[in-house]
Amino acid sequence: MTSLLQDLRFALRQMRHSPGFALTAVVILGLGIAANVIVFGVVQGLVLRPLDVPHAEQVKTLQPKEGGPFLSFPEVRDVRDQNTVFSAVAALEIQAFGLEANGATRPVWGCEVSGQYFEVVGIKPFLGRLLERADDDHPGASDAAVLSWAAWKSDFGSDPHVVGTRIRLDKHSYTIVGVAPEGFNGTEKFAQLDVYVPMANEASLDGDNWLDTRTYRNIFAVVRIKDGVTMPQVQAELNAITARIAQQYPKDDEGLALKLARPGLAGDFIGGPVRGFLAGIMGLAGLVLLAACANLGSLFAAHTADRAREIAIRMAVGASRWRIVRHVLVEAFVISIFGGAFACYLAWMALAGLASWHPPTLYPFKFHVLPQPSLILIAFVISVLAGVLFGVMPLRQIFKTDPNDAIKSGASQTSAGRRWALRDVLLAAQIALCCVTVTAAFVSLRGLGRALSMDLGFNPKNAVRTQIDLSEAGYTSATADDHFQRQLLEKVSHLPGVEAAGYATNTPLDFDASMTGVFSQQTSDFRPSNKAFDTYFYYVSPGYLAASGTPLLAGRDVSFTDTEKTPAVAIVNQEFARRLFHSENAVGRYFKNHDGVSIQIVGLMADGKHFTLSEDPHAAAFFPISEKADTRTVLIVRTRRDTGDMVATIRNVVRDLDSGVPILESGTWTSQLALSLFPSQVATVALGLFGAFGLLLSITGTFGLASYTVSKRLRELSIRVALGAQAKQILSTALGRMLILLASGSAVGMLLGIAASRVLSAIVYHASAQDPFVLAAVVFTVLVTGALSVAGPVRRVLHVDPANLLREQ
Repeated sequence: MTSLLQDLRFALRQMRHSPGFALTAVVILGLGIAANVIVFGVVQGLVLRPLDVPHAEQVKTLQPKEGGPFLSFPEVRDVRDQNTVFSAVAALEIQAFGLEANGATRPVWGCEVSGQYFEVVGIKPFLGRLLERADDDHPGASDAAVLSWAAWKSDFGSDPHVVGTRIRLDKHSYTIVGVAPEGFNGTEKFAQLDVYVPMANEASLDGDNWLDTRTYRNIFAVVRIKDGVTMPQVQAELNAITARIAQQYPKDDEGLALKLARPGLAGDFIGGPVRGFLAGIMGLAGLVLLAACANLGSLFAAHTADRAREIAIRMAVGASRWRIVRHVLVEAFVISIFGGAFACYLAWMALAGLASWHPPTLYPFKFHVLPQPSLILIAFVISVLAGVLFGVMPLRQIFKTDPNDAIKSGASQTSAGRRWALRDVLLAAQIALCCVTVTAAFVSLRGLGRALSMDLGFNPKNAVRTQIDLSEAGYTSATADDHFQRQLLEKVSHLPGVEAAGYATNTPLDFDASMTGVFSQQTSDFRPSNKAFDTYFYYVSPGYLAASGTPLLAGRDVSFTDTEKTPAVAIVNQEFARRLFHSENAVGRYFKNHDGVSIQIVGLMADGKHFTLSEDPHAAAFFPISEKADTRTVLIVRTRRDTGDMVATIRNVVRDLDSGVPILESGTWTSQLALSLFPSQVATVALGLFGAFGLLLSITGTFGLASYTVSKRLRELSIRVALGAQAKQILSTALGRMLILLASGSAVGMLLGIAASRVLSAIVYHASAQDPFVLAAVVFTVLVTGALSVAGPVRRVLHVDPANLLREQ
């Protein structure tokens, strides 16, 4: 123990004598470990950690085998009533509510759940009771509401007597019957919900009863598997149930197939891409850590070379090679511990910031990735392994040291003609990896730039988007149009500076898009297998196309005279026309919907983006909102005035019409599209950070090898200078091998970057490493970093004074 303490003190003295080396090593290692700990923390929070419910392994998401994660309530009800493998089956829909409590009204996000929901999750209430089957037995069976623990803390001041309090949701009275326990955030890990209410009251809340509509697929389903039941048994029973459903309801459920998926991330819909992206980032972080270790190994080799005379003298006076090795390993261990502590600090701050950050959207997204104590253990383990890995790099050099030769030649020894060493291979691999990260960073940056300037099919610039849901103020679909929406449009249209105004139920790229089947005019059997294709659909008012900047290529706009009593009409985009008629000559022609209603196409508009920026052109249809009124209202106003002033003016107009209508979101349309850009921004930030760290590793690694090479061969180079060698020859001798490694590593890295960039195409719009801008940027960056890396060693070589150096040695 005494000997070990001596080694620790010696290592600390060495770090104090070489603060630049020690600080560089700690920072590089800390950044490498922090990257891994941060990524692992996100993976742990979103993927590895199960739901915070009893026996979480038995809770699963029920979803279709193909397409999105949504089902209709009748389909969930059929599974609930016909299965023998689940102890509970529940449906849920995330909804926005207007919560009136304690004399104040604010918009909140909650969940409509069916009667068995809390049986599925199996939790115990913190206060009162949870929703039961009787609360959801039939419409109006109960006015019970359950608060989340966070809402109880923030909105009700942790009142222990909150049970029994009356609140209003969308002007409907509810009674708080319980509070969920702390840590329970529902069955979706990305959502922060405040209140849970029975789904049976859907008609009174929304004014639209879809509980018996098989074509309304907009709810999640979760199940709890019975004890002892295996997954093959579950799948076999699901296959049997869906076969019966498809046979009984061929028009709506032909081809229905269900499966179970891991809960928490909308089944496989979000979970699959998130797990794939995080796995790639985790692998990249691991490779960067290996590169950091190789980098530090090179630095340690150079550091050991600078101490060759000191080591030789210690060995000459009796120190064993194993004692020297132990000193080096202890020094590496101390640096790794400091690096791990620095990494813990960075990771803790980053994860805490991520947990408190709210993405730029009105949706209740929240990342439950609070730093866990287990991450400290992970950081410590990684630190120790990293310390051992880069600490053993100089061992071969120490074991081959001849004290007599080292003392005679000083710190420099000739290495002319030496074979390629592991250190060289590691540096080339490190440069290649760093070049991959830099290429990926520029690819994602280029993709983000294109996403910001791409043609969306509409023009969000100089447009204000205001979203409200009139059901939260007690309106129904029947009263919303006449009593509020048209009055709002009329008043806003006459505001100074307004060029155009219109409203819709939802807008492209707001992640609230719905799809419906399209049938040819000749179709008479409307089962799913006979549809031509699926199309996005919207209900819009007159003026919406002009306000949104959507080009109308042919035909006319919708009109308020287009009602449910007049022949059905629609405006379709170019892709719709091409897919149905194989040409864009669509105005005046007809198609049919799922109910067999013939719809005349009265207008043709340009293609655009509807759900994601990376999607291929997709069919879209815009119907008159006067044909089917809705409480959902998204007002678009195109203005010549300052958009900030227009936002304030629109808020005042809404308040003057009805002060009880809560505004969910109001601002520039460009700012509200931030969620659509979010995947691209995440990729750009993540890969940009890895690219920057890769550049740092490349610079320090190349500098370390160059310095090591020069220090080892300084005596030889001095003799060459004394014999008349030219500067070009000296540089070639000293740094030729390093330049070969730099060039070969960069070339391999660029090729790997081009291949790897294809993975980004699903996240970043039109990502390609073959883009001339990307190639030029990578080449320029590699040249600059290479020049910076060798600048110091080159200066040292060119300014060597052979007389002084030979005299000193």
